[in-house]
Amino acid sequence: MNDNSMENKMKDMLESLYTICLGADGVAAQQRIQARENIDALRMLCAYQTFDVEATRREIATLRALIKGKKKPRRKD
Repeated sequence: MNDNSMENKMKDMLESLYTICLGADGVAAQQRIQARENIDALRMLCAYQTFDVEATRREIATLRALIKGKKKPRRKD
């Protein structure tokens, strides 16, 4: 998934969640379930993006170290 489609998917989920929350006074059980599913999906997308960014940072650090002729940098994991 590219960055734009990921961002669009997250925006769509947030809009859907916002719409559900607007009618929070009389929210039915099915809507609460849908809201929880949307929140879980957003968490997964955010976790994926964070992981991707961290993996990219590690890869860049490794490449820089190799270019400079140094040892591989230590991981902070």
